[in-house]
Amino acid sequence: MEITCDIVMDLVDVYTNGVASEDTKNAVKEHLKTCKDCRRYYDEYKKSLESEQKNKVFVTEKSPGLNDEIISESMYKLSKRLRKRRNIRNITSGIAIVVSLVVLLKELLGESHD
Repeated sequence: MEITCDIVMDLVDVYTNGVASEDTKNAVKEHLKTCKDCRRYYDEYKKSLESEQKNKVFVTEKSPGLNDEIISESMYKLSKRLRKRRNIRNITSGIAIVVSLVVLLKELLGESHD
C-alpha cells in the first residue's frame, strides 16, 4: 500500500515512539526509503526528541541563592511545558491513528467493491 507524504508526517510520532502497528511501521519504513523530504522530516523529528531528552534538567540539591519560591515557580513552568508537549504528542498520535484507520477502511472497502 502506498501512502502520501502527509500521512507519513502524521505517523512519524507513533512510528518513532514504537507504538505503531506492524503494518504502519512497514508502510512508513518503505516510504522513508524512497522519499527524501519525509526522511529529512523524520531525521529532524528524531533529533528534536534526542535534544529534548538531553536538555531535561532536574534539581537534585538546592543551590545557594535559590529560594523555595524560585524553585517552585521553575518546577511549575517546567511541568506545564512538559504537560503541553505530552498533550501535543497525544493529539498527534490520535490523529495518526484516525488517519491510519481511514486509510485501512478505504483499502478494505475499496477491495470489497472490486
